[in-house]
Amino acid sequence: MIGLHKTASFTAPRIRRARASEAPELTELSLRSKALWGYDAAFLARCRIAMQVKEANVETQPHYVAEIDGRMAGFYGFEALPDGVGLDYMFVDPEFVGRGVGRALMDHAVALARDLGHASLTIVADPNAEGFYRRLGAQRVGSQASDVGPDRQLPVLRIALR
Repeated sequence: MIGLHKTASFTAPRIRRARASEAPELTELSLRSKALWGYDAAFLARCRIAMQVKEANVETQPHYVAEIDGRMAGFYGFEALPDGVGLDYMFVDPEFVGRGVGRALMDHAVALARDLGHASLTIVADPNAEGFYRRLGAQRVGSQASDVGPDRQLPVLRIALR
């Protein structure tokens, strides 16, 4: 796996607001990231619809990109929830996994959610990513059926912001 656990020559990512025109590129990055977990092509094809980043969402909800040396290394996006804010997307390009991009994005997302006045940040995670979120302070609060199959349960986590 390219870039897995690189520690040499670490460059801190620069985080900037995503542009709506980048939605197709963000979708492709999310699918490359999801594939890192070893999912087969049929599963990833079903994920494409659920993981499609929409231009309108990038325009209306906070979405941020992490760049390293001018290259898109990862991104996250928020979604409005009835009880606050949720992490709609959070993906790191496989080439940049293990280089602090995910942590930098999460630190940024938590700070932004707090600055926006939210009491918590809710995350519906891939089961393989639950440990990452828990290491960063998220607590599991339940589970929910996946959009790509009702028999697939996804962990629901929450980070308290106050």
